[in-house]
Amino acid sequence: MTIRDYIVPTDNKLISEEDSIYTKILGDIAKGHLVSGDRLVTTQLAKQYNTSINPVREALKQLQGEGFVTVLPNSGSRVTKFEFHTMRDVFEILELLEPYLMEWFVNEHTNEQLDSLKGILKQMSEMSPSDFVRYRELDADFHALMYSHHYNKRAFGMWCKNRLMLQAFHANLGFSARRFEQSIAEHHEILTGVENRDVDAVMTTLNKHIDNSGQYWSKHFQ
Repeated sequence: MTIRDYIVPTDNKLISEEDSIYTKILGDIAKGHLVSGDRLVTTQLAKQYNTSINPVREALKQLQGEGFVTVLPNSGSRVTKFEFHTMRDVFEILELLEPYLMEWFVNEHTNEQLDSLKGILKQMSEMSPSDFVRYRELDADFHALMYSHHYNKRAFGMWCKNRLMLQAFHANLGFSARRFEQSIAEHHEILTGVENRDVDAVMTTLNKHIDNSGQYWSKHFQ
């Protein structure tokens, strides 16, 4: 397996902002516009994205290789159905990757990067639980900003792939008021720990954050 097998954005966003058919389809999957099991018809997608069929086919092939699209005989391409065991595996991978990526940032971050984190968290704190799609985008940006600066781009690419799978699965799952407030508090704790360069405090909160997210997802899995 090569590094090309993983999504490695060139900026600190979970999905690159480049204007390609690949990023447009991936973005629609992550935002829940295309949901698990949806059929992906090349002619319809070409019309929707105002392009020809070949770029759509190439994008679907790439997304199939990354696990977001499944191609079945006599059924064509569909958004992958994310089963319980798949998402369990995703959470366990994130539990391993995030502390590794986070520790580097806690020790090496700049004031400019810290200010950017504060800006993202300010936007998150001003939102309501009903705007859960945008909240999750900002949540992903918050973490991607930290992890993207790690020297190990392969590890960051693995994190991106698994985080996108998580986001796609969660796309239409709303927040309870309690979980929303809990998530905001966890991000503030992480930011405080980062600002103080307190690795132990950040790791404790990060593990709690991942565990609480997993419990909420498991409770609402259908």
